[in-house]
Amino acid sequence: MPDETILLNLPKGGDPPWALLYPNTYGVGMANLGYHYIYAALKSRGVGVERIFVDTECKSLEEGRFLSEFPIVTASVSYEPDYVALLKMLHNSKVLLHWHRRALINGPVVGVGGAVSYINPLLFSSMVDFVCLGDGEVVVDHLIACLRSYMKHGNRRKLWEDLSASKHVYVPPLHNELVISKKANLGRKRGNLENLSASLGHSVWMTPKAAFGRTLLLELQRGCFRRCPYCVVPSNFGKARFRPVDELISLLYKFKTYNNFNVGLVTPEAGDHPDLDRLLDAINDCGRRVSFASLRIDALSEKMLKTMAVGGKKSITIAPETGSDSLRGSLKKHFTNETIIKKLAIAKDFGIRSVKMYFMIGLPGENDDDVRSIAELSKQVWELLKLKPVISISIFVPKPGTPFSNEPFVGISEGRRKLNILRGSLKGYGKVIKMRSVDLRGSLKEYTLSWYGLQEAEVLLDMIDDGDKDDLSCLAFSKEVVREQIFMLGF
Repeated sequence: MPDETILLNLPKGGDPPWALLYPNTYGVGMANLGYHYIYAALKSRGVGVERIFVDTECKSLEEGRFLSEFPIVTASVSYEPDYVALLKMLHNSKVLLHWHRRALINGPVVGVGGAVSYINPLLFSSMVDFVCLGDGEVVVDHLIACLRSYMKHGNRRKLWEDLSASKHVYVPPLHNELVISKKANLGRKRGNLENLSASLGHSVWMTPKAAFGRTLLLELQRGCFRRCPYCVVPSNFGKARFRPVDELISLLYKFKTYNNFNVGLVTPEAGDHPDLDRLLDAINDCGRRVSFASLRIDALSEKMLKTMAVGGKKSITIAPETGSDSLRGSLKKHFTNETIIKKLAIAKDFGIRSVKMYFMIGLPGENDDDVRSIAELSKQVWELLKLKPVISISIFVPKPGTPFSNEPFVGISEGRRKLNILRGSLKGYGKVIKMRSVDLRGSLKEYTLSWYGLQEAEVLLDMIDDGDKDDLSCLAFSKEVVREQIFMLGF
């Protein structure tokens, strides 16, 4: 691939041929560190893995092979709507979507992993031969051994049985009937890599075509110790585990001589790392720009701001979630609007000129005044600090496994009404406050896919197979049924 700088010496070729799909664009996939990790893990073990994205015309980047040519296909699904994109990639490549139909013709073995598999693996129950539950490093050797053996014996049933020997693998062909029968908890568990030193720690490629530009991605942390009730990370991705700072600094200096790159810190919250200041000193010493996906305002330090200033950053991204102190407190974000203004004032002293703020509407307990408070906080940022706010508005989506899982999704009509209230409250500030609102229908798709159980997943595959549009609004689901099915898996 042109414009790629590879940071590892990986073997060429390999066996068996293995398509690694990312059901989104190349730019998004190249910014996903988990996708980098699994590629490196497969390649370093001699697997003939090749990358395919939605914008590569169902052909691999490495050898230009069509998706339909691979006997093994796995995908990393990071976001629920990407699952529909995955189904369409397979459908357009003439790969049968249902695992039982592929088995009848000895079609490709299809597996899946990624962030969605931590939350609700039942979404994949009708399509895949296996789902990796949790961190891929925990099961990659088991998967390779099972699939290499299968390439010799060709017995699909034996493959399924071999795969199911790991408690970190869900095998729908064997497990679905047991989930439905409710005879026993299947004991499936998310695999959490406890020692992050056992993982790669950095990106495999740097490319200007990635979503974050030409960036060296460094992983600081997995899991989270915070208990924000709307967030999937603490409830589904395990306790907080930190990579030792000496390793991070060593990785940074290893690639110091490479030309023209930024450093991206991959972590739920950079400020939580106990030795962040030492890492930032090293980044400053290397003269690199640093980017944080989002900053928790109460953890924002002068050291972080200084590092951003050295790199020439003029904007900052924070996530207040709401403009109401009391509503924010119910989300276990115990900082006030006053704190936000004070911290942003310090940021301004370090050269910050604009601030991107993430907010949610439709939160449990929210009223119309809470919606208006988003506008009021945004106005204060401009009027008191003369920092230009860019406010990004999403709609709260309750997810399985979270304390807010049983809360309602407000829906498109109510979401649109709340957005109109917010727009009205911002009237007259259009030149200084930019508002970017979420696609409400996309949020509805995310919500429904988050809660699909065995029956809904089967119907969705039939819809795609029959060439129907992916209108998911016609598929009703029961949270209690889905929650019970997830419990039967062992989660």
